[in-house]
Amino acid sequence: MIGALGLLAGAVGGGALERAVGGEAATSRGVAAAQEAPAQDAPTQEVARLEAPERIEVGDRARVTLRVDVAPDVPVLVTPRSEGAALEVVRGRLLRADAADAEARPLRFEVPVVARTAGVAVLRVHVASFVCEGERCEPLEAEATLQVRVERPR
Repeated sequence: MIGALGLLAGAVGGGALERAVGGEAATSRGVAAAQEAPAQDAPTQEVARLEAPERIEVGDRARVTLRVDVAPDVPVLVTPRSEGAALEVVRGRLLRADAADAEARPLRFEVPVVARTAGVAVLRVHVASFVCEGERCEPLEAEATLQVRVERPR
């Protein structure tokens, strides 16, 4: 498995949906994070984080962990997809109810994948939710991307 390729997140700021590029990557564990666009002088908040298993081999049925940090009272829609023949996403949509603990913060999703062939694939996860202040809610979107290497069996 190779580290993160890149990430893109959108967040609400000043009543409009903003786009920003930012985040972090760690190649040893295969971690990619998507962050909200920072408001003026405000700290950046991580919205979505992907973590792949240390090693994925052809034929493996694995789970990639996705952590999503959103308020506990808003709906969440997760849409994972893969690019490349090496990895196939088994389930194309996940909801808050699919998280390990639907009331936790951050939410933890286990995205099921199947390793089809040796090579490199890109796993992209789009997260749609809301940010609410009082009675007013604005859409929140984030996308985390992770490059995953599928190895030949030992």
